Amino acid sequence: MINGHKIIALCISRLHDMDNFRFISSLSRQLAEHNCNLFIYDITADLYWDEDDLRAEAAVFNLINYDITDAVIIMDEKIKSKTITEKIIANCQVSGTPAIVVDGRYDNCTKINFDYGTGFEKIVRHVIEDHKVRSAMLIAGIKGNPFSEERENIFRKVLTENNIPFTEDMIMYGEFWAKPAIACAEYIIRSGKVPRAVICANDIMAINVSTVFTEHGYRVPEDVIITGFDGIDEINYSFPKISSMRCSSLEMADAAYKAVMYCLNGSDTQEEFFVEPSMRLNESCGCAHAAKEDNTIKTQLFNDRFYRYQDDTRVLSDVTDRMTASDDITQAAYHLFVSVIHDMCCIIDKKFLDHTSDSSDIPTDYKFDDEMFMFFDTDSTPFQQYNVSRKLIFPGIENYLDGCSPIIFNIVDYMNSPIGYICFHFPDCDLTDYCMIPQILSAIGRGLGGFNAMQYQRHLLEKLEEVYKYDSLTTLYTRTSFSKEYEKLRRDISERHIQMTVVLADLDGLKQINDRFGHAAGDNAIKNVALALKRACPPDALCVRFGGDEMLAVIVGGCDTEGIRKNIKQTLDNYNTRSRSAYRVSASIGIYCTDSQSDTDFETIVKKSDAMMYAEKQAKKAADAARYGISR
Repeated sequence: MINGHKIIALCISRLHDMDNFRFISSLSRQLAEHNCNLFIYDITADLYWDEDDLRAEAAVFNLINYDITDAVIIMDEKIKSKTITEKIIANCQVSGTPAIVVDGRYDNCTKINFDYGTGFEKIVRHVIEDHKVRSAMLIAGIKGNPFSEERENIFRKVLTENNIPFTEDMIMYGEFWAKPAIACAEYIIRSGKVPRAVICANDIMAINVSTVFTEHGYRVPEDVIITGFDGIDEINYSFPKISSMRCSSLEMADAAYKAVMYCLNGSDTQEEFFVEPSMRLNESCGCAHAAKEDNTIKTQLFNDRFYRYQDDTRVLSDVTDRMTASDDITQAAYHLFVSVIHDMCCIIDKKFLDHTSDSSDIPTDYKFDDEMFMFFDTDSTPFQQYNVSRKLIFPGIENYLDGCSPIIFNIVDYMNSPIGYICFHFPDCDLTDYCMIPQILSAIGRGLGGFNAMQYQRHLLEKLEEVYKYDSLTTLYTRTSFSKEYEKLRRDISERHIQMTVVLADLDGLKQINDRFGHAAGDNAIKNVALALKRACPPDALCVRFGGDEMLAVIVGGCDTEGIRKNIKQTLDNYNTRSRSAYRVSASIGIYCTDSQSDTDFETIVKKSDAMMYAEKQAKKAADAARYGISR
């Protein structure tokens, strides 16, 4: 309960389907009369084919806060995942929240079911008994499926009771879908044994079977009667219109409302409510269409949805591209201010803001942390982003509880990894808004995922650049990275009279050290000369390992050149004293001073400092020769 409003959670798939829309609209209105609000936890496609590896959007059911939820309705046949339904029921058991399962039979819950068996028996008896059919076939659903098996048994029963011999080849399997049903119809026609009637286990199969027979020159219903089951809207747009049994979403909404009231009053949770499908006789069985419908409104709705879908998809595609190319998370959010996106907020996982790791490896059953990040809110004035507690659902939710419109929750995911969730709070139950939810989710998910991937790539490039920016032995700039930094420095000081000092330090006797003591000793000597140079120069000096045993520093501004020379020598002398190595580490130093308006070409200043260093090196050799009496 929130502020005196009882909260009813509805777990569903494909909120944007017409039947689901009718169910929700009716249920919301009835609940509102008793100060109850509907919180819808929606996935955009059922989970039938993903039972063993659930999609990321199934994490939406982890968002249910049982502390504030007074009852949970689970649309089992819509979600099509026994795993999910059982998990939600178990959570209800722990929290003491009543669970109501629609179109499913589970323990520890109130159940609402269409009486499919009675309904299917009515349509079969209508074909066999009212139309006096003696030759019939059944295109069932999936072999072994409980709904399909029930309809197979009813088909056998009605035939037997009417003294029609039954054989196994009178049943084929269309898997409740178009392509397999079409294959069944083609097989029947090729066999040359076309029955008087083909009874289909659902409407989708019936519509496609009717089309196949018509295309092959058969007349429906004159040559072959065809019936379906479910009563979906499409049966009224097919030619001929399909006879079926209507499983009314409005009647189911009435039953769900009664079940909620039943549970809120503390009644037994094992109660089962039944809704009986009603006959919809049309042209495909030879019965006149009962009432001519005015489809003007439906056609206009379809037209609006079709063209609006095209226009809005183009806008959302542009939003995705702009989000992906954004420089930061705030800029990415600003691109969502478009007319297509309204009455919603998007809350994302704070881990997603860490661009030093790849967020696409989050498991699909991931549970979000208690503290989340408000990425975008259409009602935020002025626009702001901030941390938010997930327990609050979203700030200001109490402002949307007056009225009968539900609050809708969907997961935002990228590459099947949950990023966050969106809360839609449309002021009216509008099917066109519901139909845009999958496109909005996709656009934001791909936009955020693309943005994160780009930020992660930038992070990796920066790390890679760091690897190549500094020499691994000396930690000084590499020659390539130094050149880039030096050119930046030249541009910054080119128009000012600023002193520049170039210090070149060259390790003495590297070849002798390598030959006598090994390359590890040589590397150690190089490392200590680099360290001495870096310590002697100001902190902002550009220091580079220029060659194998040559280190160079560029100092901007005045400096004590002799002090630098002495400091390098003293640091190396101290090292030699401490290390007591069999070899001595020393360096020849060349220092060249100029100003920023003189010739500061890199090659030029290197040559001049190198010449000075070489002169010192030669002087050292001459001194050593004189000391030891070596003739030059």
